[in-house]
Amino acid sequence: MLTPPVAKIGANSGQQVKIKIMPNKLPTNKESIFYLNVLDIPPNSPEQEGKNALKFAMQNRIKLFYRPAGIAPVNKATFKKLLVNRSGNGLVIKNDSANWVTISDVKANNVKVNYETIMIAPLESQSVNVKSNNANNWHLTIIDDHGNYISDKI
Repeated sequence: MLTPPVAKIGANSGQQVKIKIMPNKLPTNKESIFYLNVLDIPPNSPEQEGKNALKFAMQNRIKLFYRPAGIAPVNKATFKKLLVNRSGNGLVIKNDSANWVTISDVKANNVKVNYETIMIAPLESQSVNVKSNNANNWHLTIIDDHGNYISDKI
């Protein structure tokens, strides 16, 4: 639960929000993901009334991960829990870890073969279309908890 759900913020000021875990049944064996959407709507000023003005409303989407106690962070050891299998015109990447894993690069024989970031849920698989499916060496680059890029051969 987020409080306050809506807030008016004056110029040159800020707003803190509280995030409270509700007593519902979140899984204890894997991470959960939530999204915090923040919409910034510029004010209308009386001085601008009747005049042409260009205003932008900015929306930010922030990922919030809930990690239960006992779940390890995303790090180099996470690679040991990622499995890559060929499938038709692509790959199937299986995430056997309890973490959400963000993959920024998939390389086949040191050539980048994907063009979008992939997020794989804990204990799930995801298909990825790639340009080259006949490679012997696959390298993945994941993003850890601190935003660092970690690459390793799978």
